[in-house]
Amino acid sequence: MGNYQELIFYQKARQVVKKVNALVKSWPKTMQAQEISRQLFRSASSVGANIAEGHGRHQGTEYIHYLIIAQGSANETEHWLHTAQDCSLDVNEEINEILKLNNEVVRMITATINTIRAKQGTKNIREEQEKYGVDPAY
Repeated sequence: MGNYQELIFYQKARQVVKKVNALVKSWPKTMQAQEISRQLFRSASSVGANIAEGHGRHQGTEYIHYLIIAQGSANETEHWLHTAQDCSLDVNEEINEILKLNNEVVRMITATINTIRAKQGTKNIREEQEKYGVDPAY
């Protein structure tokens, strides 16, 4: 299966962390900026950590579990980047660059999950929505 460090989406996840680190160092020391910085760095660094941990499992189902967690952290990273824009931290060009790179990571993780699931014969991540009934007894 190789080393997780060879995975392109892991390498890109690390690039996101490096860019986030440089970004937050340039922000003012306001309460808002510091809170967004903490949350943003935590979520961005969690993406690569979950890719690495899941890769070490070498099991399709467990690996998928960690990839889904990594994908959730990447989505959270996107949220915090948008929050930084909403709070007018005035770094839109850098944020847009990080958003683009982060989106690449999400797409690559999704493709990997779908490939593993296809090999297992399970449903892809973007499955059709089912209609759910409501039990009138509740």
